[in-house]
Amino acid sequence: VADWTNIAREFRRACAGLTGQSAESPLLVTVNAGALAIPTLHKLVDVLAAKGQDWNSMAQLPVEIELGREYFFHSVFACPVARDQAAPDNPPMILPCGLVLCRMSIQKMARGNARSFKCPYCPIETSVASCRQIYF
Repeated sequence: VADWTNIAREFRRACAGLTGQSAESPLLVTVNAGALAIPTLHKLVDVLAAKGQDWNSMAQLPVEIELGREYFFHSVFACPVARDQAAPDNPPMILPCGLVLCRMSIQKMARGNARSFKCPYCPIETSVASCRQIYF
């Protein structure tokens, strides 16, 4: 039984490696990444406190937190409209309202680039030109 358990663990690791995903539990990966970031965040809080600033009011952190290659994963985005996985020829695009859709879904809703369209989740009218490609 122990041999089959080891074989199953190695199979999961090999499959995860091929897809660029972690073989570990997402919760474990998150906790470990957070534990690695704590010293940098603690130092940031001390520096900002000495300057009389609060890090909670910042839009983004002013420091880079180096986690190491084991925390770099292949991002997978599935369009909530088309239910397709993003690809280089169909990248994720962000609408002005913040919703992210794949390019093909946006072009279908706009019937090419010819007209404006309504966001499928909110009442905002937008155009293809106002949508921007995002990179994960």
